Amino acid sequence: MSQAKQDAEHPIGRGAKHVVVMVLGDIGRSPRMQYHALSLLEDGHYVTLIGYAGEGLVPPLEMASSTRRPTEDDDDDGESSSSSSRGTSSSKPPPYRGRLHVLRMAPYQLPRTVPLYRLLYYPIRLLSLSCCVICALWIRLGRVPHTRMPADVILVQNPPSAPTLFLACAYRAWRGAWGGGNRPRLVIDWHNLGYTMFDRPDPTSDDARVRSLARAAIRNLAGWHERTMATRADAHLTVTRAMETWLGENFDVHGRHVRVLYDRPPSMFRPTGVEEQHELFGRLKLKCDLLKDTPADDMEREHITGETMFTQSIREGGGNTTHRLRRDRPALLVSSTSWTPDEDFSILLTALRELHKKIETIVEDGTFPKALVIVTGKGPQKAHYLPLIEEFNETHLFVNIQTLWLEADDYPKLVGCATLGISLHTSTSGLDLPMKVLDFFGCEVPVCAIGFDCLGELVQDGVNGNVFANGEELATLLLDLLRYHNDGKLHKLETYRKNIRGMTRWKENWEECARNLIVGESYGNVL
Repeated sequence: MSQAKQDAEHPIGRGAKHVVVMVLGDIGRSPRMQYHALSLLEDGHYVTLIGYAGEGLVPPLEMASSTRRPTEDDDDDGESSSSSSRGTSSSKPPPYRGRLHVLRMAPYQLPRTVPLYRLLYYPIRLLSLSCCVICALWIRLGRVPHTRMPADVILVQNPPSAPTLFLACAYRAWRGAWGGGNRPRLVIDWHNLGYTMFDRPDPTSDDARVRSLARAAIRNLAGWHERTMATRADAHLTVTRAMETWLGENFDVHGRHVRVLYDRPPSMFRPTGVEEQHELFGRLKLKCDLLKDTPADDMEREHITGETMFTQSIREGGGNTTHRLRRDRPALLVSSTSWTPDEDFSILLTALRELHKKIETIVEDGTFPKALVIVTGKGPQKAHYLPLIEEFNETHLFVNIQTLWLEADDYPKLVGCATLGISLHTSTSGLDLPMKVLDFFGCEVPVCAIGFDCLGELVQDGVNGNVFANGEELATLLLDLLRYHNDGKLHKLETYRKNIRGMTRWKENWEECARNLIVGESYGNVL
């Protein structure tokens, strides 16, 4: 079927719009913007996704754009989409395939090891980012196959704020003046505040005082830029009610064109079945000795044909194979982190050390399981913590930590296997929420999250999880929540799971709260 015929048969038909979704970061690590793109595609629109080269996209977007990863043989523009290494090429293409195009940028990263480079880091970085965005919007966007339709909407993630907001405003003005009068709308999706990111101290500075003064000046300039550009946008989405209120009080951004779009889990996040768990852990091959001293199950008439740390495959009387969870399996704790200062991994290390001490005092009564902690993600501080994790594993018998980086389609499966999720996310502004918590909730997995302002909009202490302030509190919570794990008596966790079930999914939430603001036929009337 031709694309034109598909357009005609789609509910929107000739009303399809071209939306540019822009992320000044790795697209593959910006799930909310990917979900925006997916919802727009499902709604019948064309999408150009702009962001850094890096990780693969979520599987539906991979299939919508291409079935391969970018390679050195790609054209100079790099106008290709990454593909997950497994499972996408043989999957049935989605009906919106061909409506998505991905433009990946590779800004110059100035080394910060030389004092002169550190002095020039921010100006050169800003210049490099500006060149990438200008090239993407003014040059490469015109080569996208579906830009026979000029951009109708530019949806920008904030932060980062500079130079994205200014250049998006400039492009909108340029299109309005010299683009045949087609002035695209500018919609800002507020994930956080950009200028507050300069509040953190810089541990690499040789001269703390000079560095602090420089960062204060940059912070003030960034705040002025963010506030000025915010008032020039046509519409705004925020991740929390607190963010919406703050923008109105401080940036004079309020009214019907400002709406809260809470993060919600997409349909790919769901509890993982036992057979899927067996397949997943069979591939992951976790290097862990937690069960080496555990006595074997008494199978009697059953026969084990294969097992992982959490599952067993059983051959029954008729030759059929079934799967079950191991009776002696450890509790599985999962934490997804960016390995940055605002997700302090030392808190989790402290908690696990304290937890191990507590387990040693009760190990004889057999009420507490061994615990495997899987930490996913990449980031600048990971190399610092890897030796500490190795040392921890050598000296602690009942708790083990493993670090993994998973393909996009394996991450939801792992989350769906978890006994409990742990969130270390704190907020530079106190106005955003940890999106990874929604991944756990989508899989009906309760969460222990470190507390900060507005977290209560997502994690309700004692209802769908627990909130802690430090490692000692987290250790106490873990002991309370996981005790009697192997006896199936996790009463609190089961109560939390029941309270999580039925949560609205991303698709329904987006259609109710964001669709009309971004592309609805009446969106011009919301201002």
